Amino acid sequence: MSKKTDAQEKKHAKQAEKQAQKEAQQRAKREAVEAREKAKREDAEAREKAKREAEEAREKAKREAEEAKETAKREAVEAKETAKREAVEAKERAKREAEEAKETAKREAVKAKETAKREAEEAKETAKREAVEAKERAKREAEETKERAKREAEAAKENAKREAIEAERAKRAEVQAEKEAVKAAKEEAKEAQGKASAQPYEGMVKLAIASPVDYDQLKQLEEDLRQVPDLRLELVGGSVDEGIKIVVSMSKPVLLVQLLGKLPPVEQAIKKGREIEVKLKAKQ
Repeated sequence: MSKKTDAQEKKHAKQAEKQAQKEAQQRAKREAVEAREKAKREDAEAREKAKREAEEAREKAKREAEEAKETAKREAVEAKETAKREAVEAKERAKREAEEAKETAKREAVKAKETAKREAEEAKETAKREAVEAKERAKREAEETKERAKREAEAAKENAKREAIEAERAKRAEVQAEKEAVKAAKEEAKEAQGKASAQPYEGMVKLAIASPVDYDQLKQLEEDLRQVPDLRLELVGGSVDEGIKIVVSMSKPVLLVQLLGKLPPVEQAIKKGREIEVKLKAKQ
């Protein structure tokens, strides 16, 4: 009777143990699903936030570039119009001065002719000299007027040229500013990735295996992870929609991104949100 009772008790204990194991497995499965859903939501929120911030930065840079371009365009048009007006004014002024000099010379020649006529032969030489002097003076004045108009036109041309050069310089500065902004963004991204690689992890962490997946390399990765001190391989699974996922836990802080990057099957490990994306090497 005692042996039968002992057997029954062992049977009940074994059933209870199996039931407890089953409940523990179900609880672990639920917790893993909840952790996966939470991580998925947080990753989606982080992606959406980053997308909004990038879009805002891109729109701002675009607006500023358009404003600078429009300003340079307006200034170039205004400079061109100013130079054009100044050239026209200089030309008109030179024309007026030449006409005035011509009229003056004409009047003086007529006056000299009348004076020579009145003074007859005695004044003839004087009138001739005065006519010659008047002609030379008119010629000099016309030359001076022509030179002055030429200098003013050259000055206007140089001014327009300088303004065009300044507009071109402004355009080059705009292009350089865009290049420097792109370079700064790349440097910030690189620095952020470096900081992410130096971040220690502790507790549960999900590794997302990037497609396409080489299953021989995946198997080798699992074996390598099992050999890492203070790290435990908790779960390996996945689906067609989500891809392959590996869940690991660490009892102590571990530089997990750096560690993964050094494992033979791993080509690259990148922190993405609360997950670490792992790209495996293609098997040779």
